Amino acid sequence: MKSIHKILIALTAMSIVAIAVLAWLIFAPMTSETRMLHVRRGDNARIIANKLYDLGLIRNRFIFVQLVKLSGSDRFLKAGSYVFEGNAGMLEAVKRLRQGKSTGINITFPEGLSLYRTLRLIDQSGLAKYDSLYKVATDTAFVRRHIGLPLSSVEGFLYPETYRFDIDASPDSILVLMITEFQRRTKAAGYSISDTTDFYQTLILASIVEKEAGSREEMPQIAGVFHNRLRLGMKMESCPTVDYVLERKGIRKVVLSYRDTGTPSPYNTYLVAGLPPTPICNPSLSALQAASAPQKHSYLYFFADRQGNNVFSGSYEEHLAKQRSYRKGS
Repeated sequence: MKSIHKILIALTAMSIVAIAVLAWLIFAPMTSETRMLHVRRGDNARIIANKLYDLGLIRNRFIFVQLVKLSGSDRFLKAGSYVFEGNAGMLEAVKRLRQGKSTGINITFPEGLSLYRTLRLIDQSGLAKYDSLYKVATDTAFVRRHIGLPLSSVEGFLYPETYRFDIDASPDSILVLMITEFQRRTKAAGYSISDTTDFYQTLILASIVEKEAGSREEMPQIAGVFHNRLRLGMKMESCPTVDYVLERKGIRKVVLSYRDTGTPSPYNTYLVAGLPPTPICNPSLSALQAASAPQKHSYLYFFADRQGNNVFSGSYEEHLAKQRSYRKGS
C-alpha cells in the first residue's frame, strides 16, 4: 500500500509539473520586445508556428499547432501583419490570429528616393520582392495605363509619403497606390499631367532640385540657377545626376571624384546639355513648385557647405573665390 501511495504521489507531482510547464508554454510571454508577424494567405498553423518561433514569440511549435487544432482555430487563421507586444503569450497569439486584427505594413518613403531605392525599401519590409516590383515599375504598358504617358518607368511618380499596405498587396497595387497619391497631390496643387511635355520637364527639374537642396527654402533659388543655365545654353553640371548614373550601376559614393563626372551617360549633366531623360528621384511637392516657379536672380553657380546649405555665385570667378574663402575659414 505504501508503495502504491508513493507512486500516486509521484504521478500527481509529475502531473502538476507537466501542467505547470504546459501552462508556462501557453500563457507566459517569451520576450519583452515588440515583434511584427507577417501572415500571408495560405499560411497554415505549421508555417505560422515556424514564423512565431523564429521571431522568439513562442517556445514550442508543436504545442502551438496542437493548441490551434484543439481550439478549432486552424480554419480561421487570418492573413495580415500583427504587432505583438512583450506581454503576448501563445494563447494570445492564437486569439489574435483568429480575430484577424492585423495592423498592415507601414512604410515611410522620404523625399528624394530614386525608383531603385524606393523598391529596395519595399523589399526590405518583406512586402514584395525587388525583382517583381521592378518588372512592374518598368512595364511600359503599366506606366501608360496608370500615368497616361509613354514613359520607360514610374520614376518621379511615386509620391514620398507614409503608406499603409496590406500584407498581401501585389506589386501592381503597391505602385498604383503611390502613383494615385502623386496624382491626387499634384492635381490639388493645380498641375495637369496631361500637359505632357511641360509637366514632365518640370518634374525632371524638380527631381534634381530635390537632391540639390539643403532645405525647402533653398529650392526656388536652386531652381532659378538651373533655369538660368538652361536659358544660356550652359550644361547643368548637377552632381546628383552623376550619383544617379552610379546608383544604376550599384555604386554609391559620399563624395564624387572628378573622374566620376566623366562617366558616360545621357543622365550625366556634366557631359550632356539640357535635362536628363527622366527624373532622377521621386520629388516632393515643394520641389515641383520650385521647379515650376523658380526664383528670379542672376546666379549661375552654387556649392554646398559642411552644414548642407548652398552658397550662390553669379560668375565662375566668384564661385571659385567663395570656395577658396570657405576652405580657409573651415
